[in-house]
Amino acid sequence: MNSDSEQKVALDEHLPIPRMSLEAGPTASGRHLYEQLRQRGGDVAVTASHIVDSCMPTEQLELPGELSILDGSLAVLGGQLREILGTADSSSNWKELAEASAALAEVHSVRYEINDFLVRERLRRFAVLESGLIQLRRIHDPDRLLAGVCEAVVACCEFDRVLLSQVEGSTWRPWRSYAVAEGPAERAFRNWLTEVPEIRLEHLLLESEMIRRREATIVFPSTDGRRISPSFAAVSELTSYVAAPLQPAGEVIGFLHADYQHRDVNNLDLDVLAAFALAFDQVFERAVLLRRLEEQREQIRVTMQSVDAVLDQFATAEIAFATRTNSESSMSRGAKHPAPSAGLAELEAILTRRELEVLTLMATGGTNSRIAEKLVITPDTVKSHVKRILRKLRVDNRAEAISKYLRLTLGRTET
Repeated sequence: MNSDSEQKVALDEHLPIPRMSLEAGPTASGRHLYEQLRQRGGDVAVTASHIVDSCMPTEQLELPGELSILDGSLAVLGGQLREILGTADSSSNWKELAEASAALAEVHSVRYEINDFLVRERLRRFAVLESGLIQLRRIHDPDRLLAGVCEAVVACCEFDRVLLSQVEGSTWRPWRSYAVAEGPAERAFRNWLTEVPEIRLEHLLLESEMIRRREATIVFPSTDGRRISPSFAAVSELTSYVAAPLQPAGEVIGFLHADYQHRDVNNLDLDVLAAFALAFDQVFERAVLLRRLEEQREQIRVTMQSVDAVLDQFATAEIAFATRTNSESSMSRGAKHPAPSAGLAELEAILTRRELEVLTLMATGGTNSRIAEKLVITPDTVKSHVKRILRKLRVDNRAEAISKYLRLTLGRTET
């Protein structure tokens, strides 16, 4: 694993989201203390198991590497030591009892330190996670979120390697990856991704189980090998990893896989990745909804622009027609014998004077209510006039009637 400074440089170069102002990966002092406690806890467990075995033979103790499980083993040994001390009598070997008492004190001491470390480490990891999520929540572009999610997991959750996958129906597609350190294995894995691998989500596959249960999982290929995709296991070379489903709208659309390069994952890693996935679901869903809202706003804006343009055309046409009419009226008043156009004469021969007035107002865009108000008649009377006008002009609707009126009165020709 690279140093913290090297990792920050890698993040700066690749992270397409605001830079996380936090250290990626646990502190050196934290890793050192973890190893110290694991070594000390293992030594205490070995000593205690020898004392217990000499007093009350038990099965061979297998010491786990994870601190939380080691703490459980120490709890069992502590109970056995208390039982030895509680059943002591005058015939007991006092030297053995003294050793048991000292071992019990050591068990209590190391368990306290282990639990103190685990609590503090859990608080620290989730504080780092929350710090990263604060910056992630500032991003409202779903494409940027997907492009930077792998780097964000490394920064927020302190893993060394992360894989983002897609789920489409019954197909699992590993998609993007990010690793703190570059190496032949990582380059080979990225080359594999460029081939767009498709893995069928069979019933027994761990990823299929994640979809069904909608829960994060921890995987150890040495024991779960039959449930892991052979092609994925071969190219990834994972010894252990945690994985979580991404389900922003309640439906699983992808996975996050994360691991370390030089040590196994543990239950805290599982909890941290699950918390990140849950938060990312909310952030990503919000970003998608905001994008859809923006697209709808743009569609409405374009539509309103079109409506404004149509209204402007109607207003311009009405003004132009009114100007033409006023001009003709002025010319008529100046002439002793007004000579109407042939088209207007044709309309006067077909329509009554009132019907011609209604048609003229229709041509200016007037509605039935507006025409009724202008002519001081009822809207129903206007409707009757309109019906007779359509019948006499042999047209089907108002638009055709207006078109014919304008053609006859303004000398327009049909195209």
